[in-house]
Amino acid sequence: MIGSLFVTGPAGTGKSTFCAGLKEWLISNDYDAAVVNLDPGSEYIPYDAEVDIRETISLSQIMSEYNLGPNGAQIVAADLLLENADKITRMIKELDDYYVIFDTPGQIELFSFRPGSPILVDRLSGGKAMIAYIADSVIASSPSGYISQKMLFGSVMSRFYKPMLFVLNKTDLISEEEINNIVSWENSPDLLLDAFLEEKQEMVKDYFSSILHAFKESQMVNRIFQVSARDMYGFEDIYGEMSLFFTGGSDTDTMFRDD
Repeated sequence: MIGSLFVTGPAGTGKSTFCAGLKEWLISNDYDAAVVNLDPGSEYIPYDAEVDIRETISLSQIMSEYNLGPNGAQIVAADLLLENADKITRMIKELDDYYVIFDTPGQIELFSFRPGSPILVDRLSGGKAMIAYIADSVIASSPSGYISQKMLFGSVMSRFYKPMLFVLNKTDLISEEEINNIVSWENSPDLLLDAFLEEKQEMVKDYFSSILHAFKESQMVNRIFQVSARDMYGFEDIYGEMSLFFTGGSDTDTMFRDD
C-alpha cells in the first residue's frame, strides 16, 4: 500500500460515512483506494469493503461461545482483531498501489484504548499509518464540547503517537459563524478559555487554564480539517496531507490510472 489512514472517533461522528466519502473522492480523482472494515459490530456500512472483518469475527458466535452480552462480545471481538492481524494483512497484500482506509469500531474505546491496538496498527500498515480523529461539528460548536473533543484527540495521540488529523465532520450542519469560532479557538487557546468561562462561569478557572495552556504547548493545537461527507467537501485537504506524509507530496502513479 502507499499508505493507510485509520479512522477513529466517538460513536455517531460519521466515521463510516467519512470513509465512504474519502474512498469515492480518491477514486474519482484517479487514485486507487480501498476500505477495510474493522468493526465486527456494524450492522450497515455505506461502502463496498475490500476486506470486511465481519466475515471472520461474528458477534453472535462470540456471545454464544463465551456466554456474553452485546457489550462484552464487542470487547472480545476487539481483542480478536489482533489475533486475526496476519489474515487481514494477507487480504490486503495485493493493494500495493492503494491508499487503504481502515474503518475502526464505532465505539472509540473498542479500538483506541484496547492494549493491542497500537500493535494492530503497526502490523496492518507496515509502519505506514496516519490516524484521522473524527469530531462531530455540532458537539464541537460549544466551547465545552470542543474541549472534550480535543482531550479525546490527545488521548488517542498518546496511545498511538502517529501523525494525526483533527477532522471536523458534518460541517454542513453548523453555521459559518460557528465554524469560524471553532477555527479561532484552535488558533488561540486564550479565546477558547474566554468562551468556555462565559459558558461555564462556575468552573474553576485555574484548572482549565492549565489544560488549555497544555493544548497550546503541545501538538494538540494543529490544523482543523473541515469536512462534509454529505457534500463531498474537504477531502482534497485530507488527501493533500496523506500525500505529503506518504509520498512527499508527489502524486503517485497507480494501476488504476494505467487501466
